[in-house]
Amino acid sequence: MAAEKKTTRELNQRFRTALVGPPASRPRYAAPGSGNESALEVESRYPSMLRTPSIETVSDLFIRATQWCGKDEMFVDDDHRISGFDVLDQALRLAQGFSRLGVAPGDVIPFLCRSSARHAVTWLAAPLSGRIACNLHVRETSRRLGEVLGWLDAKVLVYDPELETEALAAIAVLGRPIQLISLGERGHANTHYSDMITTCSPFDVAAARPKPDDVAAIVLSSGSTGSPKGVMHTQKTLLEGSKSGQTALALITPKSSILLYINPSFAAWTLILLPFIAASAKACFGKTFAAPDFLKACQRERITFAPSVPTVWRMLFDAGPEKYDLSSLTLAAVSGEAPSETDVRQMYSRICKTIRCFYASGESFIGTCFSVTPEELAEGGKIGSSGRPLIGNDIKIVAPGGEFDDELPVGESGEILLSSPATAVGYWKDSEMTRKKFIDGWWRSGDLGRLDADGHLYVLGRLDNVINTGGMKVHSEEIEHALLTHPAVAQCAVVGQIDVQLGQRIEAYMVARGERPEAEELSQFLRRHHHLAGYKVPKVFHWIDALPLGLTGKVSRIALRTSKPVDSNVWP
Repeated sequence: MAAEKKTTRELNQRFRTALVGPPASRPRYAAPGSGNESALEVESRYPSMLRTPSIETVSDLFIRATQWCGKDEMFVDDDHRISGFDVLDQALRLAQGFSRLGVAPGDVIPFLCRSSARHAVTWLAAPLSGRIACNLHVRETSRRLGEVLGWLDAKVLVYDPELETEALAAIAVLGRPIQLISLGERGHANTHYSDMITTCSPFDVAAARPKPDDVAAIVLSSGSTGSPKGVMHTQKTLLEGSKSGQTALALITPKSSILLYINPSFAAWTLILLPFIAASAKACFGKTFAAPDFLKACQRERITFAPSVPTVWRMLFDAGPEKYDLSSLTLAAVSGEAPSETDVRQMYSRICKTIRCFYASGESFIGTCFSVTPEELAEGGKIGSSGRPLIGNDIKIVAPGGEFDDELPVGESGEILLSSPATAVGYWKDSEMTRKKFIDGWWRSGDLGRLDADGHLYVLGRLDNVINTGGMKVHSEEIEHALLTHPAVAQCAVVGQIDVQLGQRIEAYMVARGERPEAEELSQFLRRHHHLAGYKVPKVFHWIDALPLGLTGKVSRIALRTSKPVDSNVWP
């Protein structure tokens, strides 16, 4: 048997040498489209496929899926169209470039990038080679970004060239130099994408295979005070998420295609992209969302799957989807917040006849799925549901604040707990929070929900005070703490009010200390003194005589959501 294996290896090497010559005589790799690579080089870059002995990690999955995509397009945007072969080749060269910059396996590689083909390849290069990928919030302030870089122990930062000013400002806050990689022109970076894929040899992943329990990605969300919370996924949980997504997203084939105008820092970017990579399918990216551009891209690229949040679907309805050829769409999906029945019916009549609603998070990836059928539309019985657990997943409802085994009867509302092969392993540098949220394979979501008699999950909102505005989750306490530092604010509470476009609109209720400042002054105070991103600044400021209190003496947020204050200042 050993002799047979040796002969096979020798034949593979002879096959490779016959096509491209011995290693010393091979031409330097040239980036596709550069005009410097020969037809033979394109034909035979992988005359003998890179094999993995098993499929235990997401790294193994990437290696297999990209090669079986082959010469077909895998990652596409307005500037680049990259085949499966080239995705793997460039990712391996980028991984070797990370080594050259002193980034070792197990180190975190942060990305300050919008959605693009080059970002996807570079992100993939991290877990492929045992590093940890982490997408940063591009709309966050430079101060917060600098703090996050320090928290991640970052040695390098990958960024879009148009975000170079923000990247340099974040480095200044960090207070120490780190290596900079630009995805476009070099600018102030130490190196850039094109240079790395043309000067670096491929990383020897076979000699340094990641292990299933190695951390592969950190998905950022927000903690109870708005500080970052890093959801850790291993090579194995990303692999499991890739597989379960095949069930949730219907049958994905190599002929399938997805359109992602999703900020990579959103968990949805990872949990939706991975199943398409696994299927050797095509992913198309857009950096900045505009409804007409999204619809044009669907038509141009013959997109088969379009996912988004209810807020974005409402924008697409307003843009007139009937003006575009969307006949290639085989599935439209909604997640992030519960869609209204009107949303679902409009998606069915104006976008696509196959609709799925998901319950998903950075911690659990896609936990449940509900398929909207013509029968459901006619009867309306389950519209608003997030469906039943996917294969291998489990859900239970427990008493809010209770123990993990305080399970409630069917129909009662409580906290949603989820168990899944794709569930994260904990939070970055937060063992206490990990112990509270993860136990014996279960994760406490902090979401309020109920199960009906048929096992369908209905998500009712948050147990805490998270406001979901336009798909962005904001903690009210972060804004409240900032407002209370203003000399004119004696007391305050921040809540989310129902908004047709945003889902929830952030509004602040304040008790004055002396003269009442105008809304513009308060808005600028939050931005300049507390560096709050624009989406976190309240849209409306209300002055009231006293905050309503509940039976326990705490502020009653329910009362605020139903109140109609007289003195209000609106800040656009």
